[in-house]
Order: sequence, then structure tokens, then C-alpha cells
Amino acid sequence: MAQIIVAGNPVNEFEKTVARTLGHLPDDVLLLTNVVLPGFYHKQSNIEIDLILLTRHAVYAIESKYWQGEIKGHVNQKNWVVYREGNPPHQIENPLQRSEMKAKTLNTILSRWNSGLMGKLRTKALVVVPPYTPMEVDNPTDIELVPLERLLPLIKEQAARMQPEASDKQLKEMAQHLVGKSLAVEEYLPFENYKVHSILKSSTRSISYKAENNLTGKLVFIKKLSSDVNQPPDKLAMWKNRAIREARATARLQHPNIVSVLDVLEDQGNIYVISEWVDGWNLADKMDGLSWREAVGYVAQAAEGIDVAHRSAPPIIHRNLTPASLRIAGQAVKITNFSAARIEGDPSIVFTEVIHGRDPAYAAPELFSNASGADPRSDVYGLGATLYHLITRRKPESFLSHTANPEAASLVPELPKELSTAIARAMQPLPANRFASAKDFAEALRTLS
Repeated sequence: MAQIIVAGNPVNEFEKTVARTLGHLPDDVLLLTNVVLPGFYHKQSNIEIDLILLTRHAVYAIESKYWQGEIKGHVNQKNWVVYREGNPPHQIENPLQRSEMKAKTLNTILSRWNSGLMGKLRTKALVVVPPYTPMEVDNPTDIELVPLERLLPLIKEQAARMQPEASDKQLKEMAQHLVGKSLAVEEYLPFENYKVHSILKSSTRSISYKAENNLTGKLVFIKKLSSDVNQPPDKLAMWKNRAIREARATARLQHPNIVSVLDVLEDQGNIYVISEWVDGWNLADKMDGLSWREAVGYVAQAAEGIDVAHRSAPPIIHRNLTPASLRIAGQAVKITNFSAARIEGDPSIVFTEVIHGRDPAYAAPELFSNASGADPRSDVYGLGATLYHLITRRKPESFLSHTANPEAASLVPELPKELSTAIARAMQPLPANRFASAKDFAEALRTLS
């Protein structure tokens, strides 16, 4: 992910959307938001550029324009016309000349800083408009007028054609020259009553935060599920319906062994799931530091918690129980990450979405052929595989490998034979041969421990 340096906060939501989209570029790219620079043209004392993108092959001065409707105009016309169904045509300011002036200002400032580099590194002006905006614009200039869904492909195509000129060090120095020495990478939430303490995990589709409720002073865990604005509207709507799955699956579950969802909020198509903050650690972080009795106790708690989800109305199947989804607070287990859950009557997440990007070592065999038909015994398998890994310190073989897992007792001689048998039963390939419920598995573990 590209590093975003917040020189000034975006003034509207479309600017935020453009910034989020550019954030999907590689991590050797720097993105500066809302940078104020001294002006050299048109007698302006200073100018503000929505976004400045610093890459090894070019520098981009990017303006965002939230226009809705069909755009018609010419590069030399002062005003263009927007045609929107059901509304009379209205005029908008031609953005090309102003964008060109901002790009020239940016190039002048950087050339005074390092004329040698800027003699080779191109400065380009971009104007970004909403996705799939129809346009009839006569524009014989080098200024790019691009709909949002074409923004990333355009930059990647240009990078493939251009010669890299700037080093990582020069990009950072360039950013320092433009926005000062602090270069603080800020992260903001669109809700005034929450402030970010730290970013815990970041990917192209989600960001996890440790945050604080300003009104209550309580710490919370916030998972932001980012909308992919490059998707067509129908696919974007489908994603949104799936993005709220985790919140819908867990918001009504109340159990000491399940992380509580406190609220679900939406902003500009992004979903924010706000959960209780759990001080502790994931089982995945201490795979080699537990005794077999500790491991059995933790997995028994998880089995009791997930059994509540299985018995809820409608039933919820987690489908992704792994050491990483079990968080330990004191001596209590908290089940997290219901993002791949199946809610009975809602089969919209299918095999590829359940397995893709996840570790198949803990996935029940039936998930590879009929993920929407998963039942509580699928989660029994995940818990059995997790316990197997914790006790043997050997990651179980995935069903896809067609390799049998040795019995746990053969790898850990001091392990009671009955416990080894119970683990093997939980991991049986055929669901009918496993424990019938997570509660049955929990009771067997409690007895054996």
C-alpha cells in the first residue's frame, strides 16, 4: 500500500475516495493530500493541490471533480456543460487550465529544489472524475481527464512505459521539501466521537484500528471494510451486502467467548465494524509456548462459544476457525473474525471467497466442494485442527494435500491416548464421523483435561 502523508484533510468525500484508490499503489509510492504551495502564476499568493503523487517515474498533480452526469466541453472554453437526466443542463468551470497551472507550480518548486532530477522526472496534471462518467471533451493537451475506474490502470500503464528516475530516498526528500519535516502519517475516522490510537493491520480491502470513544473514554477495535470504487455499481452493491456480514453475524451474539460488536457505521460506502477492545494476544502468536493442558482449555472455551453461534436463530457457522481467530484475554478465549461466516438462509459467499486468502490447513474438506452447505461440524474440524497444531506444534496437512496427519500421540508421547483419539475424531474427513456438535467436542475436552 502506498504511504499517505496528510498535509491537509480532504475537503469532500470524493477526495477521500480518490486518495483511498491511490492508496492501492505499491508501498514505494508517496501520496500527499491537500498540499498548499506558493503560487507563481496568475498572481496567486498560494495554491492548494488536492493530491500530489510521487512515483519513481513521474510526479502527478491531481485534482478531483465530483460531477454527476454527462460532461461536454473544449479545452479552450471557460465553462463546460453537465447533462444529467431529469435535471436542466448546468455549467461548470473548465478544470484543465487551472490544473495545468498547478502542475507548473509544482514543477517549478521541485526544479528549484533539484533541477537535475526534475529535468528527467516528468510532472503530469490529472483531473479525476467519478467512475464511468460519460465525457465528450476536446482536449488535445497532456492533461489527463480520467474517470476513477481508469486512474490506477492509467498510472500503472504510464509506469510501464517510462524510465524510473527517482530513488526511494529522493521521493522522501521531495515530500519533505513540499510539506515540511514532520511528514506525519495521519489516519482519521469520519466519526467525531472516535479517534485512532494506532493502525493494527492494513490490507487493500480492510484496515484495523485501536481507537477510543471520545465520549466514554473506552478503547474499541474498529475494522474498516473499504469499498472498491473501481467496481461497477452492481458489483459494488454486492460487495456492500457481503461487507456487513461480520457485523450482522456477531452483533446479536452475547457470550463471554465471543467478541461483542458494539456498532456498525457506514461512510461513503465503507463499512466500519466497532467491537469491544480485547487486551491480550492471539493463539497464533504463541504456537510453541503452551502446554497441552492449556491448549485443551482454550479450545474447549472456543468450542463452547461457537456452539452458541451454531444454536442462534438463524444459525451461524464461522468457517474460519484458526489460531489467529482466537484471542486470549487473561484466561478467557474470545472468538473473532466472522467475516467468512455463513448465516443460514444466506448462501451468497461461495467456495472461492471462503478459501481465497485463508489458510486451508484448518478448513474442513467439505468447504472445498460445498462451502454453502457447511454445518457446525465444519467448525468442529477447524477447532480440532487448531488444537492439533497447538499440541503437536506441527501444522496440520490441508485436505488438498491428500496427506494424512499422524496421530497427535505419536508426536507427543506424554499426550493421553483418549485426547489424541478425540482430536483425530474432530478432524475426520467425513462430517458424520466427527463430533455432532461443538458442545459435544467441548464436553469431551473438559473431561479429558
